[in-house]
Amino acid sequence: MPKHIHEARRRGTRRTGFFARFILNVKRSLSEISFGMSKKPKEYRPYLGPDKSSNNNDEVVYVIDDDGETVREVNYDNKNQHRKKQRVNKIFSFSEMKQKRISNKKKRKKKIQQKRIEKKHKREFKRQQRVHFIRKFIHGYKGGGETFFNEEEHISEERKKQIKKGYYYYTVNSIALYIIAYLLVYMVYQLTVLVVASRWGLDSVLYYYDLAFNDYSPLWSRYNIIIVTFSGPFISLVIGFLFYKWVADRPKAKGFLKLFVLWIGFHGFNLFLGAFVSGVSFDEGFGYVANWLYLNVFWKFLISLIFLFILGMTGYFSAQKFLETSNSLYRVQEKNRLKFLFHQVVLPWFLGSAIVFLVKIPNNMPYETGTLVTMMFIVLPILFNHKAMPRPSMIGKDEHRPTKIIWTYIIILLLVLTLYRVGLDTGYHIILKYKISLSINPV
Repeated sequence: MPKHIHEARRRGTRRTGFFARFILNVKRSLSEISFGMSKKPKEYRPYLGPDKSSNNNDEVVYVIDDDGETVREVNYDNKNQHRKKQRVNKIFSFSEMKQKRISNKKKRKKKIQQKRIEKKHKREFKRQQRVHFIRKFIHGYKGGGETFFNEEEHISEERKKQIKKGYYYYTVNSIALYIIAYLLVYMVYQLTVLVVASRWGLDSVLYYYDLAFNDYSPLWSRYNIIIVTFSGPFISLVIGFLFYKWVADRPKAKGFLKLFVLWIGFHGFNLFLGAFVSGVSFDEGFGYVANWLYLNVFWKFLISLIFLFILGMTGYFSAQKFLETSNSLYRVQEKNRLKFLFHQVVLPWFLGSAIVFLVKIPNNMPYETGTLVTMMFIVLPILFNHKAMPRPSMIGKDEHRPTKIIWTYIIILLLVLTLYRVGLDTGYHIILKYKISLSINPV
């Protein structure tokens, strides 16, 4: 007899046609109906393996009812180990039907959700495979889509290296913008002093390190000394307020453009507040105003402390603005903020000031060097503002664009430094003469 027929007979079924199976199922249904008579259900005897402790090769079978509870243990021979359990007729209950319907509904929802997640994973896996294949021929191809699972270990390590390099790229770009902003505000400072001094016929020589006047000219007076030396710091303060409070908060000012605007604002504030501290320390520049106002040491010291405190508070509350200069939300997360601010603000200040100091060798003026040092009072407090939160709307949406050195900034920096150092090496003697005449006569 064929094996499949033997198995079918043992199970009580045969491989017959549709109508034969239908009649067989009807007979079974009718045989299970009990007309008011109690019919004892067959016991469920799952096969749990031979009992090695028994000598007669019997097995221990747990008798389990329909509720899944163990009733007792019974020993059966190995021959009867595959006997089936007959189902017990239960009492009809609406509450059980409702619970069953709710559980089935939850199961269906869970299956549907799992299928959706599996489809997303498959789609993302195919996308990554496609991107990986294209990158073999086109380097730098980025692809699109979202990632639903982690990358491989070697890819994540490569990504970590790119993130680490990105911080140094931020530093290089910020150094370039720091120096360009300093030279821009510094030249406006010197040119303002030059123009105001020409009002009294005072000519000057513009060098890369100083604006030299004839100190023994009879044209000098106490009044014009105060006005001339105060004009440069005053215009710097105006520039600081203009760029820091108005331009930096514009919606279009994002990324490195906002960083450049903030550096201009910082240099503007420093060339007023920090220049006073440096001036009274070395009796140069802005310090002439304090000397010709006949301020004693106490007032100089007190005003210097107030100005340094204002610088510190300005820097402390500027942490939010500098966090918004990032092009990536990852770098401004709570765990990465301190590192980002160090590479974006503190390190560029230190290295940028060192470069400016080296460019002015061998004619470094104490007053100019002092203003570079006082910049630390507005830069360092940024690191201590741990509660600063950037506004997501003010962050550039360039997360997928890799961070890199912007060579345009580097080229502009080299050109500006060359013109500044070489062009103003020998100095320019500037004489401004202007006369405004206005006459109004009746017709």
